[in-house]
Formats: sequence, structure tokens, C-alpha cells
Amino acid sequence: MLTFLRSSLFAAAICLFCAGAIAQSGAPAIPPTEISADLGGCSALITVSDTDGKPVSNAKVSTRIHYGTLGLKKLDLEVYTSAAGQVKIERLPEVPKKPVYFYISKDEKLEIVDYTPDVHCRGTYDVKLK
Repeated sequence: MLTFLRSSLFAAAICLFCAGAIAQSGAPAIPPTEISADLGGCSALITVSDTDGKPVSNAKVSTRIHYGTLGLKKLDLEVYTSAAGQVKIERLPEVPKKPVYFYISKDEKLEIVDYTPDVHCRGTYDVKLK
């Protein structure tokens, strides 16, 4: 009986500690929405915010990537931002056959980002929808 009581008190102490840690750190971080192009080793993390700096969720991020011989093959990707306003596109080509642009849109707003893997293979892009 004493062992059970000690175990119960220990478990209650852990629960209180965890609750306090969550309260101090705020809500758990929301991971970005992820999609893979399966064409290389580069990536792009896009963070979308409004003019006030607040994250924009469910903004559409789309792109067309040309690959293969003479860039005749095409891969269209479309993904929506997470509640934190982020999208991570993985396994992008290091040397695209044609320029790659990310089109970020929500409602009537549109911004275009130029993907430059030769400058930033693992680039981060902060986009303000205006």
C-alpha cells in the first residue's frame, strides 16, 4: 500500500511538472506542412505572413519544376501553409533545368518567390502577402 501511495504521488508530481513546463513555454510549436519533389537534396522553408506580421494559414503555395532530358518532364506541386503559416518543400533539384518560382496566394493576394538553389540550397523565404 505504501509503495502504491509513493508511486501515485510521484506520478502526480510529474504531471504537475509537465503542466507547468507547458504553461511556461506556451503552446507546442506547429510544424510546417511538408511536401517532397524527390528531385535533389535542396529544400525551401516558406513562411507566409500578412501585413501585420501574423501567420497566414491555408495560403496556397504552388510551383512547376522542369526536369529530365532538356527539361521536358514537369512536376507540379501544390501545398497549403500550416496554422503557423509555413510550408517546407524538400528534395528540390540543386540545378533546375528552368527557373523555379513559388506562387503564394490567398484570396486575391499573390506573391512570387524566385527559388535560387545556387545561392541557398536550403533556403528560407519570408513572404508578406499584400
